[in-house]
Amino acid sequence: MKKNIFILAVIILALGIQVQAQQEAMYTHYMYNTLEMNPAYAGSRGALSLVGLQRNQWVGFDGAPVTQGISLNSPIFGEHLAGGLSMGSDKIGPIKTTNLNLSFAYRMKVSEDARLSFGINAGFNSLNAQFSRLDLNTPIDEAFSASGQSEWAPNFGFGMYYSTSKWYAGISAPRLLEHTYKASNVSSVSLMQSSRHYYAIGGALLDISSTVKYRPSFFVKAVAGAPIQIDITNQFIFHDLFWLGSMIRTGDGAGVLAGFNINSSMQFGYAYDWSYSFGRVSNHNGSHELMLRYELKYGRQEKIKSPRYF
Repeated sequence: MKKNIFILAVIILALGIQVQAQQEAMYTHYMYNTLEMNPAYAGSRGALSLVGLQRNQWVGFDGAPVTQGISLNSPIFGEHLAGGLSMGSDKIGPIKTTNLNLSFAYRMKVSEDARLSFGINAGFNSLNAQFSRLDLNTPIDEAFSASGQSEWAPNFGFGMYYSTSKWYAGISAPRLLEHTYKASNVSSVSLMQSSRHYYAIGGALLDISSTVKYRPSFFVKAVAGAPIQIDITNQFIFHDLFWLGSMIRTGDGAGVLAGFNINSSMQFGYAYDWSYSFGRVSNHNGSHELMLRYELKYGRQEKIKSPRYF
């Protein structure tokens, strides 16, 4: 176990965590976790919306990424302003990154069925490295000798989001500031170089029959020094009760999704995906992801049209 974690840690230091697609937390349920990537999404569901996610990546490989995320957003002070809070952690071997962001959005009614939102967010990112947990027979780098290293940095971002009852689209850059995290005992060694990411997201809802709906969606991730990555997802919704779908992630893997509406306020989802790029490096049993969303109407807000899908 420790041998695999050590190998992963060496890769992380050697590349400066330049595995860009993993630098920001990755979710197959991106369509349910939109606030994390775009602050303009706040309030778009017209309710107090709480989403929690748990992702165990590359199961079976010791030290593989484990990611948790939780977000909360709601309209505030009427129909034009909205706020949100998102928190997440991503642990890879001995290194753990954490982020917390407050989001605010201004929403405009473009037509009877369309809304355009502008959002900003501010918060911080932190990195904690515990290389002392590694079992090294021969110390090969001074950066591994520190018992514990921790550093944090402020950040901010922006986004735009447009939605109707049948389709949506958005662009964002939620963390604009770039920061180099240095080893506390060897300042010349970079533990991580955070890079600015740009996102685009979109999707639609199409009626196939009275009991079946089709929900295609995409998620584009762009960062300097790495290929553009695109997640393309196809979901089929049956009787407005449960859904099944597939996902393709360019250059990385593919997966399946399933979920159901527990009731008018709560949804549960599960996703499994396989990374064939990492599979060439080490055997693993794929990645498992759980999603739970709860929504609550309050005050004078109009009744939710149940169910809603974005």
